[in-house]
Amino acid sequence: MHVSTKSYPFIKTALTVLIIIGCAEISAQPEVVKPVTIMVGEQGPDGCELLGKIKGSSKDDATDAADDNTPYVDRLIKARNNLRHETQKLGGNNVHIIRSNNTGKYEIPGVDKEIILIGNVYRCE
Repeated sequence: MHVSTKSYPFIKTALTVLIIIGCAEISAQPEVVKPVTIMVGEQGPDGCELLGKIKGSSKDDATDAADDNTPYVDRLIKARNNLRHETQKLGGNNVHIIRSNNTGKYEIPGVDKEIILIGNVYRCE
């Protein structure tokens, strides 16, 4: 097969575009998320570095405040996921829940249905 020299610039441009697209696809891959262990109880993990205190809530913003019909289990999962996310932002892999405020379990008129989890973040080896 013979390729004319006139098509070399086109081939070079096409290969450059394909390389850029390939690099963009690689960089767009989600990063590996390390698991976070959630602990409850009297004491936090032994031999771990304390990184700080965080809060995970079942409400992210004002739009969640208006949505009071979310099932309890979904609110609980959202609060736990927010707690995990905040733990990862601090570089931790363990969170010890030291306090929780769960006003969302029962259907009481006029009571806010928010679940708040407060914990200490640790990095354990």
